[in-house]
Amino acid sequence: MRRIAAVALAAGTVMAGMAVAGAPAEAAAAKSWKPYNSYSGIDAWGTYTRSGGKTYVKGYLRDTKKNGWTACVRFLFTEGKKQYWSRFKIIGVTSGGTKYNFDGKATVKISVSSSYSSHLWVQECGRNKKTGKYYYGKGKKLF
Repeated sequence: MRRIAAVALAAGTVMAGMAVAGAPAEAAAAKSWKPYNSYSGIDAWGTYTRSGGKTYVKGYLRDTKKNGWTACVRFLFTEGKKQYWSRFKIIGVTSGGTKYNFDGKATVKISVSSSYSSHLWVQECGRNKKTGKYYYGKGKKLF
């Protein structure tokens, strides 16, 4: 099977709440985010804004080398006891259109929003290509 150099983004989410798509208000000041650097070869960074009771996250996810791991990052939005998890990983696409967990050099854009805006956490993660298991680094509270 031939692989295409194109890299796509997969947003796997565990829904315990609801995500709301849209753009933040222009007046909201963006603040930067970056998870703790738990794994070599994985970088994630970007900005978040809070506006109108919603939180908007934009940024990038980068895998810097082929090492048997797929780069990923996840966010936790909370509102009282309610939680919304959003996980992003880098995927590739074969010439036949089949998606697979990408392992190699790549950078993709990520974007998510949620109406749960009490707290926001970010966490770097990696998916082992052999076992399929996700491993998570230390979580970082942004607000």
